[in-house]
Amino acid sequence: MILSLGVLTTLSAQTTAGPLSDAKSTAVNVRLDEAFMKGMVVSCPRAGQIWGSPSMVEALVQLGGLGVEWIAIHPYARIRRDGSVGSHPAAEVAYLEQAVEIVRAAGMRLFWKPHLAYWGSFEWRGDIDFGTDEAAWRRFFDSYQSFIVDQARFAQRSGVEIFAVGVEYEKTTHREEEWRRIISAVREVYDGRVTYAANWDSLGKVPFWDAVDWIGVHAYFPLSLEEDPGQEALWQGWDEPLRQLSTLSATHGDKPIFFAEIGYSRSQAAAREPWSPHLEESPQALRLRQRLIEVALHRVEKQPFVRGMFWWKWIPGPDPWDRDFSMKDPEARDALSSYWGATAEVEPAGDRSVPTGSKE
Repeated sequence: MILSLGVLTTLSAQTTAGPLSDAKSTAVNVRLDEAFMKGMVVSCPRAGQIWGSPSMVEALVQLGGLGVEWIAIHPYARIRRDGSVGSHPAAEVAYLEQAVEIVRAAGMRLFWKPHLAYWGSFEWRGDIDFGTDEAAWRRFFDSYQSFIVDQARFAQRSGVEIFAVGVEYEKTTHREEEWRRIISAVREVYDGRVTYAANWDSLGKVPFWDAVDWIGVHAYFPLSLEEDPGQEALWQGWDEPLRQLSTLSATHGDKPIFFAEIGYSRSQAAAREPWSPHLEESPQALRLRQRLIEVALHRVEKQPFVRGMFWWKWIPGPDPWDRDFSMKDPEARDALSSYWGATAEVEPAGDRSVPTGSKE
């Protein structure tokens, strides 16, 4: 169901007037169906107030028109160099409750993936590490558990269907006992699907895949070393990543996999280094990005072990905010709407062409 901006705004105003209902009666206990999750990570400038704003309402109208059915939101906690994690209780953050109600009013479903804001302490989440400082490790896991369990409790109360206990913490996953303790604590307060979202090159470093329901992947797989790879090269570039993911799923009892993030910046290097935020405005970069998105959409949804994908990223409101990876760009919107949109044509089984509407 695609709602108009006026209707969605009215619904949002109605639903944000009061507190959320109690957890146990919400949709969190409804079995996820077999439909492929067509998702978008809705990101934010600064702390995330925009998730509860009229700009969020407008963003969901636009995303619904592109065929998006699932929204991922990533509330932040701050990590310090000494390992301590600081955050406000989710129930006291008004814009999170408002965001849930706005997404509900749009008829969309939620994936909750809390992040650690590492700026000023670490280079990125994958660098969080305390070496031989056992006091810092204890401080980290104790304070992180408090944060993530609080978020899980909020997710349960809000009817969130999928919840990530962690995201890209590559240098912490060897602490298996602590992570299993955290997953167990989350399950005590949350009944939905539990996942961990690992970076594409760290899938083999996670020793607790058996403890989560779904395997989350940040799917920034390099696909080609060519300067300007065409559709066939990109198609073949997915062969090895999909083989690895199929094996990973089978190794863990055919456990479902989904792409907790996937995205490409507008860059000639996007096929070689999909994780790079570098931006170019050349026609070649624009065409390559659209080709990358189209091929990914076309190939990934056909895989029986992949349950969905969430594109990084869409920031509601005006455009000055981080333009890298923006799915608001025309070439990204065209690719998405041509495959997921209401007027998208379904291609014959086995067809290797990109969806109707491609500029290639």
